[in-house]
Amino acid sequence: MDGAYIPKENVHEDINVNKPIYSPTGIITGDKQKIEMRNQQKCSIINKLYSCNKIWKTPYEAYYMSCNLDHVLYNKLNSNNDEKEKDAFNFAIHYKDKISEFLKFISCSYFSVMIDYKKSWEFIMQELHSLERYTNFGLCFKEIQVKDDFKV
Repeated sequence: MDGAYIPKENVHEDINVNKPIYSPTGIITGDKQKIEMRNQQKCSIINKLYSCNKIWKTPYEAYYMSCNLDHVLYNKLNSNNDEKEKDAFNFAIHYKDKISEFLKFISCSYFSVMIDYKKSWEFIMQELHSLERYTNFGLCFKEIQVKDDFKV
C-alpha cells in the first residue's frame, strides 16, 4: 500500500532524503509532490483492481499488505535489499513445514483484517491505515482446512 491513501498533510518533505522513509504516521520524502502524485495514481489503480471481481472472465481478488510486505510479515519498515532477502529466507525456513502456523499468523494476528472483503478495503483506505501494519491476505485462505482442525 505504501501509504497511498494517507492525507497529504502526512507527507513531509526533507530535501536531504534520497528515498521515502515510512513510519506509521507519515512519509518523509525528498519530493513531496512526487509522492502525492504517486499516491494519487496508486489509489486510482487500486480502486479499480479491488472492486473488480473478474478479469477476462477469470475470478479475481486483490489483497494488501501495508505499509508493505516487510512491515506485515516481519514488523519492519524501510528495510534495505539485503535485510529483505535475509528476512524472506528466514521466514520461508520458519514456515516451510508449518502451513497451519502460517495461516494462523496471517489470519489471526492483531494486524489481520478478517472482515468482509469490500469492508477490508474500505478499512485500509481510511485515516493512516495504509501506512500502519495491516493485511487482508488471510481472507484468501478463509475456506482452507488444514491439519489439527485449524480453520481460518
